[in-house]
Amino acid sequence: MFDLAVREDDWARADTLIRRKFPGQLPFDVRVTFAARGGDTASLWQLRAEGARTGGEKGRRGDRALEAGWLLAAHLADLELAEEFTRLNARPSLPTRDRAPAHLFLAELGLAGGRWTAAKRELAAAARLGEHDSALVGRALAASLPFLGVPREETRTIRDEVERWSPGHDASKPLPEPIRPLAPHLRLYLLGLLSTRLGEAAEALRLASALETLPVSPEYRAVVRSLARTIRADVAAGSGRTNEGLTLLADVRGEIPFELLGLPYFSEEHARYLRGRLLFLAGREEEALRLVENAFAGTPGELYFLAPAHLLQAEIQQRLGNKEAAAEQYSRFIALWRSCDEPLRPVVEGARTQLARMVAER
Repeated sequence: MFDLAVREDDWARADTLIRRKFPGQLPFDVRVTFAARGGDTASLWQLRAEGARTGGEKGRRGDRALEAGWLLAAHLADLELAEEFTRLNARPSLPTRDRAPAHLFLAELGLAGGRWTAAKRELAAAARLGEHDSALVGRALAASLPFLGVPREETRTIRDEVERWSPGHDASKPLPEPIRPLAPHLRLYLLGLLSTRLGEAAEALRLASALETLPVSPEYRAVVRSLARTIRADVAAGSGRTNEGLTLLADVRGEIPFELLGLPYFSEEHARYLRGRLLFLAGREEEALRLVENAFAGTPGELYFLAPAHLLQAEIQQRLGNKEAAAEQYSRFIALWRSCDEPLRPVVEGARTQLARMVAER
């Protein structure tokens, strides 16, 4: 309920709810978030010192520093402060079990800011700490995103790594043990999307067919079908076949078993973003807006899509003539990607130009 109140920007209710549950001292991540939101620099300095002393300790659901980082990023869109607190768990003096997840989350923060260069450094650090599978999947997911612009040669290298990947042969286990049989399906899905990014449509479709025919237990059949449809829709979108892409995505219905909901490779965010973009291109702006406004709230890959979702909403609102709403969304996008990698700078500058136009026309 606290997280829901924060998402609704009802901070007074959030304060009441969290104090009711923790009548003594509030959890570390909540204190950090409240201090950041209130601009309480003195408290933030004290919390940094506390975080340094208690690195690796558990909080409400996981490591305290990572919880603070997630709240700062997801609810305040403060990626820099989120990174600072997350790094409290990445110090060399801490055990590997604490440092590896911190580096994986730092990679997510890098991607949220359009910084592939920073993200791949953190993924490499996680791999050195034993998270080989998780780091590879992280690189592949990043390179498969249609908006991140990972260089072609790096995308090809990553695809080659996934091609050679034998899932489950290291200690990281990015798939929980009960669903390890889905690892081969994940591999084909990643290969398909990476092939699309490389412009190799025929190979991507071949991989989608291989995915569709790969045996799977009945409870996961709908998930695998959705993965294959997403590859096919991605190919259609890349070829300008908007209506075909939307037809394919109509079969992606959110039929995700509970045990898969927390995994970004099975939670259909790529399909939802693609559907929102295609609806916009098809002139179905109201429908696109309804989808994108709520498509990523609380999803496991939320941070990947935070900035692009703001940009898409800005474009939709601009086309609808809602200048104030468009300006707000452009501003949010620019704030998140203000330190993005150089190849993405034209996207940010384009948003700045549109924002200036919206402001001038008010």
